This record gives sequence, structure tokens and C-alpha cells, in this order.
Amino acid sequence: MARGTNYSIIFGIIILGLFGSIQMAFAASYILTTGTGEGTLTVGVDGYGAFGNFVGADSTNAVFQPVGSSADGTTVASGVAIRTTDQNNNIVTTFLTSGNIFGSGGFTTLTVTGTPTMGASSFSHLGLNFELLQTVTLTASGTTLTQTYTIINPQGNPTIDFSLIRYIDGDLQFVNSQIIDGGGRLVLGGTEILFETDETGTSSQDNSFIGITAEGGTDAPDRFEIDQFLPAPVIIPKINGNVEPLLDNKIFGDTGPVDGFIDGSGYDVTLALRNEFSLAGGETAVYVTKTVFGSGAPEDVEIDPPIELVGGIILPIDTVALLIAGAQFNAFFILSTLALTGSFAFGVLYYKTKRVN
Repeated sequence: MARGTNYSIIFGIIILGLFGSIQMAFAASYILTTGTGEGTLTVGVDGYGAFGNFVGADSTNAVFQPVGSSADGTTVASGVAIRTTDQNNNIVTTFLTSGNIFGSGGFTTLTVTGTPTMGASSFSHLGLNFELLQTVTLTASGTTLTQTYTIINPQGNPTIDFSLIRYIDGDLQFVNSQIIDGGGRLVLGGTEILFETDETGTSSQDNSFIGITAEGGTDAPDRFEIDQFLPAPVIIPKINGNVEPLLDNKIFGDTGPVDGFIDGSGYDVTLALRNEFSLAGGETAVYVTKTVFGSGAPEDVEIDPPIELVGGIILPIDTVALLIAGAQFNAFFILSTLALTGSFAFGVLYYKTKRVN
């Protein structure tokens, strides 16, 4: 075989290896995963950050494998709703999703660019520009899905006041096939987190769980609610309605002694957290919501996976992620970067071969 052919094969292998670690750009459901085995998660998110089994074609269930159990789906619907007032001072709320979360959503399908552990997308709504970065990271507890929204009110726009409400309807069936769960609220290291647990109990008892956080702007006075979905949904009509206060700052079923966790046999649990924002023209805000999938005692959960700030963008410490950040999420730039990297590697290999010969 000719020496030039050898070089072509080697160059091809290099490029294929690089492409193996990159998911270029996909519309519809974008799969994020931390692999297989205990503590891992695989979930299809849309370009607005929504996911779940009943959200639509651009989203999938969040499949998590707790310690000592088989992997199973966890989420009926999860998303962020944006709430503001129109020109007639009427409250208007919609879930940010290309799917449908209990009658709300239906935005245009977005393209998401990234890697198996990170996806980036952008969109506009209400005159605001949103840049969304979604990452999954293994932790000591399991896997954390971090969704970072950078929200820009362009220069020259009027001030825009709005709320973001993080909502999740989970169904945990690791112990049995029922969707009757527990849950509660904790503040860990200054971060408020709402939990849904597979079984009722206290914060110190081992459980399989999902938890949500929401940080950015200011905490609304009607900040949180844990309530039932069956026999009738409680939180969803509040989110989609036009009544204030929106959330009641209560945990349904925490009957006493009040400890912040659901007592008794539990119920079909839903969770919500509200943040408020006021952005003048030219201002930017960052909103970060995390979904923690884990095993163990909720009070011992690791909320924050390792992160690094690169160019103003919060990223997991990951070589490929840094490459994507440098590309500013541009698929064509990534292609160029891969080609350049492959050419450099080929050049080094060629130089070494010439010296040997």
C-alpha cells in the first residue's frame, strides 16, 4: 500500500475519532446522557429546556438508574413557564417548549448543538433573547441536569418585568409500580431545593429522588409549592391562570409535626419554584435551574457538579465542552476546528515518519 494511502487512512481515523465525541446539530429531541450504570441519566430535551414523557416529539422521559435498581423513567413533564402582563394588564403565561405542557407551549422546534453531555440553543420571546446551555454531570448522588438561561433585553427596549416558574411532574416507580410518591423542601448551602422522593419519609432517610432548584433574579414572595396532581391538578391551573399570588409556599401533606416533608402515604407529586425579573433595555440576567437525580438521603445530596466559567458561559469541566464554548455553539466553526485539529495531527505524524525514513 502506498505511503500516501496510509496517511489518508490515518487522517480519516483521526477525524472519525473526533466526530465520535461530538453531536453536531439536531432539531427535535436532543439526547443528553451520562452513560449507563448506577447514577446515570439519559434524557431528550427540546431547545427550550423542556423534557418528559408527555411533552411532545421534541422531548423524552428522563431515564435514571438509582443505586440498587434498574433504570426507569422519572418525568411526566418538566419545563419553565414565563409569566408577564400584556398591554391590557392581563396576566399571560406560557411554557417555553416546542411541545405541550398541559395545554401550554407550542413554540417552533429549535436546533440544538453540542455534545452528549451538553447542548446549546437560542430563541426569542416577548422581545427578549434567550441563550440556553443544558449540561448533564455525574455527581456523588447521581446525575445533575443544569439548564442555564442567559436572558438579554436588547438595547433600546423598554423595561420588561416577568416571572420564570420551574415546574416538574415526576413519577418515581423504582420501589413499586405506583405513582404515589413523597417529597419535601430543604435549603442546602444556601440553595433551596424541592424534592420528589420514591417513598415518603424524612430528609435523612435513604430514597430515590428528583429535586429542582431555581436561581436568578429575585425570589418571588409566592416562591414555592409542592402539591398533588391527582385527583385533580393543583399547580398547573395556577401557573396558567391569572390570579396572584401564584404559589402558596406550602407542602401539601406535611401535616405534623411540620418538618418540610410529606407525611402519610404520599400522592402524585408536582413541584414548582418561582423567580422574578425586571430587565431594562441593554440588561442581561442569568437564570439557572437544576434537576438533581439521585439516591440516598436528600439532605446529603450534591447539588453542584464541578463547573468552570469560560467566556462568561458556565460549563462542566470537559475538554469537548471547552471546544464548543470556543466555537460559540456554531456548528460550522466546529467543523473547521475539527478539520484544523485533524490536519495538525496529520502534519505531526507526517513529520515524524519523514524523520524515521
